[in-house]
Amino acid sequence: MENERILVVEDEDRLSKLLTDVLELTGYQNVQIVNNGHEGVEKYKKSRPKIVLMDLEMPVMNGYDSSKEIKEYDPRANIVLITADPWSPFAQKTLEEGYASQIIPKPFRLDELFEAIKRFLGPAPSPH
Repeated sequence: MENERILVVEDEDRLSKLLTDVLELTGYQNVQIVNNGHEGVEKYKKSRPKIVLMDLEMPVMNGYDSSKEIKEYDPRANIVLITADPWSPFAQKTLEEGYASQIIPKPFRLDELFEAIKRFLGPAPSPH
């Protein structure tokens, strides 16, 4: 479904592949991946995903700047920050300024990831 689109903005190829595989196996079939914040902003504007899973530390444009641009473009955007350093001032600033609705620490637990996704998409559809 169009409104079930998930955008993964992650510069680590193995992690973005893992996220995509896990989400698709769970039933979320419309997963898109980009590997930096600038591409994340551009892809968001083109596809308007229902949720963005955003890394914080990335080349070209970091997760804070990317989240800020997305939220300025669409204040209703749903962004979940995924970072190895959830207590960094940078991560906390992203949350406090309202650019992300939640922070999930890396390495993340799958149940925590799915709970965050379900907040915006509801339960996963049945895998085919």
